[in-house]
Amino acid sequence: MICLDVYRRSTRTHLVEILLTIGMVIGAGDSALAQGSGTWTTTGTLNVARAAHTATLLANGLVLVAGGEAANSTILSSAELYDPATGTWSNTGSMSTPRYNHTATALADGQVLVVGGLKSIGGSYLGSAELYNPSTGQWSTTGTMSVPRASHGAALLQDGRVLVAGGISSGLATASAELYDPTTGAWRSTASMIYPAATHATRLQNGQVLVPGGNNVTAELYNPSTGVWSLTSTMVFSQPGTDAVLLTSGDVLIYGSPNSTTYSSEFYDPFTNEWKRTFGQNYGNILSGPIVLLETGKALLAGGAGKYHSILSFAMLYDPSTNYWTLTGSLHQFRRSHTLTLLPNGQALAAGGVSTNSSGATIVIGGAELYTP
Repeated sequence: MICLDVYRRSTRTHLVEILLTIGMVIGAGDSALAQGSGTWTTTGTLNVARAAHTATLLANGLVLVAGGEAANSTILSSAELYDPATGTWSNTGSMSTPRYNHTATALADGQVLVVGGLKSIGGSYLGSAELYNPSTGQWSTTGTMSVPRASHGAALLQDGRVLVAGGISSGLATASAELYDPTTGAWRSTASMIYPAATHATRLQNGQVLVPGGNNVTAELYNPSTGVWSLTSTMVFSQPGTDAVLLTSGDVLIYGSPNSTTYSSEFYDPFTNEWKRTFGQNYGNILSGPIVLLETGKALLAGGAGKYHSILSFAMLYDPSTNYWTLTGSLHQFRRSHTLTLLPNGQALAAGGVSTNSSGATIVIGGAELYTP
């Protein structure tokens, strides 16, 4: 039931041309040649096993995990904190409403805004929002969106407001978008996207927000100054991807193929308004999974879903300087619908998700692991 610089550009372009010229000699069958460094170690276990939850790094260095789906399709309102200094989890205040497939956004004042999601399996879309105060460990309700939604995109704008766009509402993709003002706790509608989509949102260095579009071949840009959406150039692959990360160059890396068998990955260059494919993403056989940007400038993709709904433990690194994915150390546990969070010490925390037991049955897990580059 689980649902989850000109020199730089020219160098990357020439390398890609070289790789294409020699026929991409490093293929999926030669993945050992592309093996990178990096190891995983197990760390503390969540008090409640969960999947399709959110994980947010707080200003104090702790990681807040909230909501999600537990065993027997139970939807959670509980929340926990991970302390990297001790490697332990502790309970904190619970949300007023159980939810999964929601978003969580760290605000400028240090609080965390949780928005939307589903209250039960297969229905009950939520428009409600809640605020977590790290100083008190408690949640408080705040304004309600005009359109209930789940699997939407959320991005913190430069002026401190939060843009929520797209998602699924009443079983259908929506194009509506709304803005949350933390000074008033109120929502107001803004221009709708050009195409409806269940999607994600990434704030660019120029303040605009990139959202893959619902027609599966274009993405859209939201301009907070004008409140208007515009189309980017055509994407390389025919799906919006399942996760995205802003690279240090200002490009946005998109990964994921939730509805096909294509190992798709591409990046958007806001300076040229172009989408370009990456290479080597088929090494780990990962169709979708969470991504995080490491302090090294490389992007880490860890675990996720493969073909035929398989659950994977592979992990890969994307190097923007070569435009290539390579294998890195695998997770100790197969997992998908988990979270991946960069910690202040440079490690990455993979927490929760779903896995399989010795009988091959899908189970919700509470284990967590740390990746050291």
